[in-house]
Amino acid sequence: MRSLPAEMQALLWDGSAYPEGLRWSTLPRPQPAPGWVILHNRATGICGSDLHYLSGGMRHQVPDANLPAVLGHENAGVVVEVGPGVEGWAVGDRVAAEPLHPCATQNLGPCPACQAGQYHLCAHLGHVGIPANLRLPGGFGPYSPVHAGCLFRLPDHVSLEDAAILDVLACCVHALRLGDPNPGQVALVLGCGAIGLDMLQTLRAVGVTDVLAVARYPFQAALARQMGAAEVVCLEDQPDAVSAIRHLAGRVDQVYECVGGSADTVQQAVDICRPGGRIIVLGFFNAIRPVNLCTFFLKELDIQAADGYSMWGERREFGMALELLARGQVDHRALVTHRYPRDEWATALAVAFDKRRHQSTKVVLTAPELGS
Repeated sequence: MRSLPAEMQALLWDGSAYPEGLRWSTLPRPQPAPGWVILHNRATGICGSDLHYLSGGMRHQVPDANLPAVLGHENAGVVVEVGPGVEGWAVGDRVAAEPLHPCATQNLGPCPACQAGQYHLCAHLGHVGIPANLRLPGGFGPYSPVHAGCLFRLPDHVSLEDAAILDVLACCVHALRLGDPNPGQVALVLGCGAIGLDMLQTLRAVGVTDVLAVARYPFQAALARQMGAAEVVCLEDQPDAVSAIRHLAGRVDQVYECVGGSADTVQQAVDICRPGGRIIVLGFFNAIRPVNLCTFFLKELDIQAADGYSMWGERREFGMALELLARGQVDHRALVTHRYPRDEWATALAVAFDKRRHQSTKVVLTAPELGS
């Protein structure tokens, strides 16, 4: 492998709204601190939260001091430099990078959340590619610093593209732990973007066969059927999701909300879910939405937020997601609908923003192997 350059070209975001806030820039290449490595990002997924940041919906979470920043937190690639004190990792290792960096990776704490195994709620949590706390350049550039404790070795048969979106699947594993479904229950997945489709597959992987889905677009409905949904409602054909699901199912025990944004899907979940049922909210809402608390109260519903991922007992949920992928219980090949070289970022983002026109589920930025 050739020597690494002192500088790198990356997509830089200055905090202003898309597309004006983005520019292709030359930056110093990050150097590995003790306990850290430098990852050459070979595949990076464009996440819905990236789009929320770029469009201004989450700008308030980013301190001005952390800008400009290189986004991109769904990363897989090859270790190209190893910092002092790192053991068990070597240049050339193929890895997926967990973007969450809690107390232990920063020589802090542990805070109460980390002590309880809830490091996704860490008081000092930083993310590679999300500048809300630390400014760690992400996969919208070629090189990222990653703590050695956040690396996951990839089996030879797992592609870098598939591994790049393990962050999505790990969120679904976390939601599964919180939902704790029984195989005989009826579950509904609201929303069939990447996270909804992974949620559907995760439920089926643990034996929940009666999984219904609500998709916004016909191409999403087709993917949901391909991935094993028992019944699918497409909103273009049946815009009243509540009535359509009630017609299909005598009861719905659990609802997994996977839309967020400014949708009314939490209220739909409240209307659909059976009395005493459970609603797990994976979607991130960037607007205040009304919910009928009278219905929520009278049905005695359990509404649980599922934000990120952490520990399931003694196991890392990110690692459990990799196991599902490696065993073939979850298919990511069908989720990656578009891929572009990193320097074609403008086209990639346009496709990611306009899912209906381009029939995009997951857009991935790619890079060739160094030296090729």
